[in-house]
Amino acid sequence: MNQLRQWFDGLAPRERLAVVAGSVAIIFALFYYALWQPLNTGVADARVRVNIEAEQARWMLGVRDEAQLLQSSDTQRSVEGRNDSLLSIVDATSRENGLGPAVRRIQPDNNDQATVTMEKANFNQVLFWLRSLQRDYGVAASQMTITRDEDDGTVQARLTLIRGSA
Repeated sequence: MNQLRQWFDGLAPRERLAVVAGSVAIIFALFYYALWQPLNTGVADARVRVNIEAEQARWMLGVRDEAQLLQSSDTQRSVEGRNDSLLSIVDATSRENGLGPAVRRIQPDNNDQATVTMEKANFNQVLFWLRSLQRDYGVAASQMTITRDEDDGTVQARLTLIRGSA
């Protein structure tokens, strides 16, 4: 430390000013790049994450309300397709509701039960499809496994559908 002081004292006044100005610039740069910028970036990233989570929460609340509406709609209508196979009903109605490309597999378990596997299905369309199946055909989901996809609003689903339980 003593040698550094002697070296600094041995400089010309103009050189001392340059060294001090350079030191201040280095300290400022270190402060900015080591502390201020990472903190600022972290705050901005956190704000974005909070906004995304809030949007998903709003979407989920809307879906909850929609699901409650579907549950509470007890309008009894005449059941269509009593003589049709469950496989053909599921296939036809999924295509009518825009889910044809999403249906990967329909596996009939017996005449009144089938398992449907979907990928990249629009969640709202799945809900409307299940509602129409229940309302129009007396087909309800007895088991569901639904996983959110990476794409907004799409899901992967595995549904066990039973006729006559609606």
